[in-house]
This record gives sequence, C-alpha cells and structure tokens, in this order.
Amino acid sequence: MDASAQPQVFINFRGAELRHSFIGHLKKAFERNGINFFIDTNEQKGLNQKVFFKRIEESKIALAIFSPRYTESRWCLDELVKMKECMEANKLVIVPIFYKVTPYTIQGLMGDFGDKLRELVKYVDDVREKKWTEALKYASTIIGINYDGKRYGIGFVNHKR
Repeated sequence: MDASAQPQVFINFRGAELRHSFIGHLKKAFERNGINFFIDTNEQKGLNQKVFFKRIEESKIALAIFSPRYTESRWCLDELVKMKECMEANKLVIVPIFYKVTPYTIQGLMGDFGDKLRELVKYVDDVREKKWTEALKYASTIIGINYDGKRYGIGFVNHKR
C-alpha cells in the first residue's frame, strides 16, 4: 500500500497461521487490484493502540477475520469494539469472515472460541468484557463470508428472530 494513501480496508485478525496463509493471499489480491488496505505490519511495532483506532476511523471497510484463536487477543477485541462503534455511526462497514469458525460459535461463545474469551476476561473489568461480548455478537449477525479452509460461501445468520 502506498503510505500516503488513505486505507480503504482495515484488516482485523489474530495469529501467525493466518498471517502467513489466508492474510498473505488477501494482501496479494488487494495489491494486484489496487485496493488500499491497512494491516498491523504497516505500522512500527510497539505503537499505542490508538494508532490502530485512527486507522479504523480512516477506513471505509473493516474485515473482521474470526478464527479459533481470535479471542486470545485483547487488541483484536478492542479493535472490534471500535469497528462496531464506527459502523453504528455509519462511518464504516464491517465484513465478517468466519475462518474455521461459524457465526453460531461466535454468537454462543462456544468451544475453544468461547473458552479463550472466558479465560481472557478474568483479567479485565466488567465494562470491557461487556463491550467485547456485544461486539462479537453484533459482528457475527452481519452478512459475511464463511471459509472452512477448503471452500467459502457467503451468508448470514439472523440471530434476532
């Protein structure tokens, strides 16, 4: 991405296994098609998270790439909260990508995904925990892309029946 260009797409994800596979392919596709994007490697390591919040605010689209390890990361969850705030203010569109997890897993905080979140929230206050949980449930009800590592599909789950 041209450093002077405003990012159009913010990429939110967790884990080296994604960085060197799915995210690597996504970056190449964006570059080939001239799509400006922001990924954490575009910034100097050790920066305050406010820099990342600013990049979210500058973006038009945010990809929330949910994976089994997503809830290991406070940063991912805090970014998701910021993305939700921007979407509710009509300043951003979130596109969830369910990578080897389902929207139901996220909504119900099931399996390893939920277990990792429950472990992480032991170390944060109730307000932050509530924001994370609300943001996860919110994003998991948006039309998104399901990818199980072999094939993908587009769909959504309307949990608010």
